[in-house]
Amino acid sequence: MALNVYYKPSKTVKDFMMDDSKMRVLMGPVGSGKSVGSCFEIIRRASEQAPNALGIRKTRAAVVRETARQLADTTIKTFLDWFPPGVCGRYMRTTKTYFFKMADVECEVMFRALDDADDVANLNSLELTFAWFNECRDIHPDIIDAMSKRVGRFPSKKDTGPTWFGMWGDTNPPTMDTWWYYQMEHLNPEDGVSENDNGWSVYKQPSGRGVSAENIENLPEGYYDTQGRSDEYIRVYIDGEYGLSSAGMPVYKYFRPDYHMAKEPVSPIHNGVRPIVIGMDLGLTPAAVLGQQDPRGRALILDECVSRDMGAQRFIRTMLKPLLYERFSGMPVIVVVDPAGVQRAQTDERSVVDIIKAEGLRVMPARTNKVSSRVNAVDDFLMRQVDGDPAFLLDPRCRALKAAMMGGYRYKQKQAGVIDKNDHSHIAEALQYLMLHISAVADGYGVPVRREVTQVSAAGWT
Repeated sequence: MALNVYYKPSKTVKDFMMDDSKMRVLMGPVGSGKSVGSCFEIIRRASEQAPNALGIRKTRAAVVRETARQLADTTIKTFLDWFPPGVCGRYMRTTKTYFFKMADVECEVMFRALDDADDVANLNSLELTFAWFNECRDIHPDIIDAMSKRVGRFPSKKDTGPTWFGMWGDTNPPTMDTWWYYQMEHLNPEDGVSENDNGWSVYKQPSGRGVSAENIENLPEGYYDTQGRSDEYIRVYIDGEYGLSSAGMPVYKYFRPDYHMAKEPVSPIHNGVRPIVIGMDLGLTPAAVLGQQDPRGRALILDECVSRDMGAQRFIRTMLKPLLYERFSGMPVIVVVDPAGVQRAQTDERSVVDIIKAEGLRVMPARTNKVSSRVNAVDDFLMRQVDGDPAFLLDPRCRALKAAMMGGYRYKQKQAGVIDKNDHSHIAEALQYLMLHISAVADGYGVPVRREVTQVSAAGWT
């Protein structure tokens, strides 16, 4: 019996499949075709394996789900529906192993339920080519780490070795502040702010309610209209956005990454007139957000600096100045800080503003430190459009700021209007000082930008 299957992946699934990264994640709404795409990815990767001396393309895959019931009811059922036993190979129900065999392709697919760190021992001695984690947000991090040491070991080098090896996962969006969220957003799980260069590639499918929704042709008419109606369900399972942390509601409820995040790096405007405005939060965890207002009135958020356990002087010398030299050489610069920065310290009678000035930077205090005014200065641009485009555009390199705006910067639970002062607060408040200045300039209250700015060049400060 011959198998005749036509599979055309959606745009996001196709991009995901064509990526050779050693760890990939496909995230999207319910019903968006993630699991089916992952099933075909197994066979596609197996078919691309180089043949051995006997002309056989051999691979071995592990397919992981959190529980045995989920594995049997969803994962295995989906795989067997597309690749039925007897046509594509044989399935051993006792061991939950599928021996795929068509033409010169042979792939041993091992279905396994692994739900916590205690199951790591079940991976010992496995020799695999690749692994797929179905609904990966439920898989324990220790399982991911252990599996990464098992892939790439089959076939052995004497039998050609694997042409490609690696891991991937598909999932509905995880909740913020979880290990999976931090890994997918390339943030360090220990602090949730500093960058985590883990090498992961993450592909996010569009909302099921939008014009770009994927896999709609394979769903019943009005499928998403029949789904649950709670705001959190719609956010996660229909719009495909990260779930909100139980720790509190995000301060910036109008921020939408798919709308406010630029798809490509944002270029600064080099005309010698419009300054780079640096909002800077002070203290022993300084943070800075660098932005600019373009001629259309949009706020372009160009870059960020985050630190831990360092004073303002060291922060400026080791982090902020090198960034300015690298990306904004020759451009006028002005630093806007917390108004409390003008207060003198008891130790050396210098204020933080004095320290910044001593580093050759033009600095001024923000016009207010009132929390509602700072938040409103950001919200005003988040809610605004300019000729149909967002008035607030965030460069994709601003990962810490993105994490803060997505929910890391939040109100305390059961305390209305009280903001949780956590690690995300520093970068979020730096943005507020920047936006207060941009708003003031837009309203005609800002300082002149031609004369009262500092300029940075490769040679030094002027």
